[in-house]
Formats: sequence, structure tokens, C-alpha cells
Amino acid sequence: MALKIGILTLPITENYGGILQSLALYKFLDAEGHDVVLIYKDTYQDFWKKTAIKILLNIPFHNFKNIKSKNILKLERKKFHSPFIKKEIFKISKCLYTKQELEDYAKQESFDVVIVGSDQVWRKAYINDKYYKSYFLDFVSCSKTKKLAYAASFGKDYWEGQDDSEDITKLLQDFAAVSVREVSGVGICKKSFNYDKAEHVLDPAMLMGKEFYKSDIIEKYNDSNNKEGGLLTYVLDEAKEKKEIIEFVQKSVNNQNIHHLKGFGNSDIIFSVPEWLASFANADFVVTDSFHGMVFSIIFEKEFVVIGNSKRGLDRFISLLSLLGIEDRLVFDVKALKDKGVGNIDYCRVNELLDKEKKKSLMFLMEALNGE
Repeated sequence: MALKIGILTLPITENYGGILQSLALYKFLDAEGHDVVLIYKDTYQDFWKKTAIKILLNIPFHNFKNIKSKNILKLERKKFHSPFIKKEIFKISKCLYTKQELEDYAKQESFDVVIVGSDQVWRKAYINDKYYKSYFLDFVSCSKTKKLAYAASFGKDYWEGQDDSEDITKLLQDFAAVSVREVSGVGICKKSFNYDKAEHVLDPAMLMGKEFYKSDIIEKYNDSNNKEGGLLTYVLDEAKEKKEIIEFVQKSVNNQNIHHLKGFGNSDIIFSVPEWLASFANADFVVTDSFHGMVFSIIFEKEFVVIGNSKRGLDRFISLLSLLGIEDRLVFDVKALKDKGVGNIDYCRVNELLDKEKKKSLMFLMEALNGE
């Protein structure tokens, strides 16, 4: 039976992983014959904060705490990616900021189901929005609409909130089914919110195989001829130790062709989503500190190392790598990498495990959608 489904995730503007996980879940549900809408909740800002930023943006020759540069670059990236997002995600709501706006929109659309996820939708400090309980679907009436969580992520191995556990406990009780992206998320649901029915599933991006990304995105946008190859780096947070790791890998794999997709001189370059994907598809080896950089290295069956990024949340890296039996790909410094070497990944084994987890994740999603 075709359902009217709303998907709520973090704002998809400039983050490649955020865009692609949203796209994957949307495309999967659309292919199943459902009427799918991306509910676009944007970050709420108090009037004084919006006014202060607007003033700073309009003061010439001034860049207080780099606010002007950061906001201009963010707006440029949002504008740059917008045509791709609108072309691939057919139905997107207008920008919604408050609980009331979301509630009014949900009533207007008469959703059968609203799904929250994936990405770090349950990481309070990361959301930085007083309406963060929207990500626990506080605006949805459970008497009329089924509430689901698919691969929701806390980002860390504990709940970052304080004095709000009781409210969230009540909200989770209204969910028909809950799944989380990390193993630790199952424990957080139980320990912090007394919810013991959460299941562990894959990030939505991993529900789609590499052929989908190659044929439906890379080749569709004529980026299949991007034969960059060689060593690809995608580093969100530059640091000396990360540069040392990259230099060691480059010597180890004896590859002189290096392409910095982000970091080390390329931080301000904006690549399209198809270009970004093509870079991973064509790479010989990947070094990254990004969760979705790791995800797409696995999807495209690349040799890779992922640099531990504790500030952005380590558990999501450990959870996926452990699930696939490749924990040794996680490194923290060049010394540890030198001790164990870069090695080779047995993708026959990895894909067996990945297929098993994919079936489990799809079963959860389909049963949650179609069950009572």
C-alpha cells in the first residue's frame, strides 16, 4: 500500500554525507511507490542573533571572529548544491523553524508516516536549536500518524542533554519503531530513556549499492570521466598528525598522484555531489576523518584508513568498522599506523557482512512501515 511519508533530517545544505544519506532514504522509499516529502526543518535563531549576523555580514572590511567569511561560504555552498538537491529530491517542504510551523505542516500534509533520520539528529550539542525535540517528532500526532526513527544517531556514546530525559522518554514511547545507527545508541535509548526496543541498522547511504551511485548520480551528471585516481584525501579538520598520516600512506602505497578533496589547500573549493562521489569511485586509496568519507570508501570497495575524529564523535566510526570486521582501518596517529601498516581489505568478507546487515536494515524499515 502506498503511504504518504515525511522524512525529517538535519538541514541538507553543504554536507555531502547529509545530502547523500537523505537522498538514499528518499530514493528507496520513492522506488517502493510511496509519496515521499522531505520535511525541511532549518535551524531556529533568535531575532537578536539573526540581526547581529546580518549586521556583521554587511559591515565592509570587517570579519569579526571569521563570522562573515564562514556565513558567506555557507550561503555560497547552499546555493551551489540547491539545484542538485531539488532535482533529485522531488518534494521538499518550505523552510520550517518552530514546533508550531512543523505541526501546521504535518496537519496540512496528513502524513501516514513521519521518519526521523538519519545522521546526528539526536546529538543535542550538534543541533544547537531550542526546538531540538522536533527531532523526536514532538510535532506529530501519534493518533493520526505513525512515528518511526531510522538510523538516528546520537553521534557519541551518551546523551548530551540535561534535565530533559523525562520529556524524551515520553516522546519515544509514541514511536511505532526505533532504530539507531550505532550500537551504543541502543544502550543510550535503554539507559537514558528507558526504551529497550531500539534496533541497530545501517546508515541509509548503505542501503544503496555502488551501482546506484555510479549510474544514477555520477554518470547521470557526466562525471564518470573524472579519472583522478591515486590517493584521495578528504579531511574535515586539518592537523599536523593527519598530514603525517597522509604522507606515510602516500609513501607506503607508492602513489605520487594525490588529490585533496577537502583540507590542505582545498577547503574553499566547492565540488558538486556527483564530483565528490566520482572522486571516491575513482580513487585507489582514501585517507579521511569523515564518517561518510569512510562509508563511501566501503561502498566503492576502496583501500582506506580513517583517522579518529573524537570531536565529531568516535562511536559512529567504531560501530560500523566493528560490524564489518575492519576495525584496523581506524588510526589515531602515524606511529600506530607504522606499527601495523596499511594492509589490504578483504572485500569479499566485508561485502558478505554488509549484505547481511543491509537485509536486516531493510527488513526493519519495511516491517516498521507496513506493520500495525
